[in-house]
Amino acid sequence: MRINPRYKVRNVADENIVLVQGRNPGDMTTVIALNDTSLYLWNQLQGFDFEISDICKLLVDRYEVDATTAETDAGKWVATLKEHNILDK
Repeated sequence: MRINPRYKVRNVADENIVLVQGRNPGDMTTVIALNDTSLYLWNQLQGFDFEISDICKLLVDRYEVDATTAETDAGKWVATLKEHNILDK
């Protein structure tokens, strides 16, 4: 998977956000706020193909969490990006 390059992180009022435009005229724009960990993952993975295992390695290496926690957190992060169609397959 890969982060779709059309999505960019913007810093607005000291918050890092990604704006996701609605797909249909009646859909609202979604704002996704990135915490420090999400921003770190975004920056590390932007422009690269990656798997859950790559995210886990980044989390374990930087935050010294156990592999189970890293895998759970990586899965949640990917699920959120997929829910908003931010990931390319």
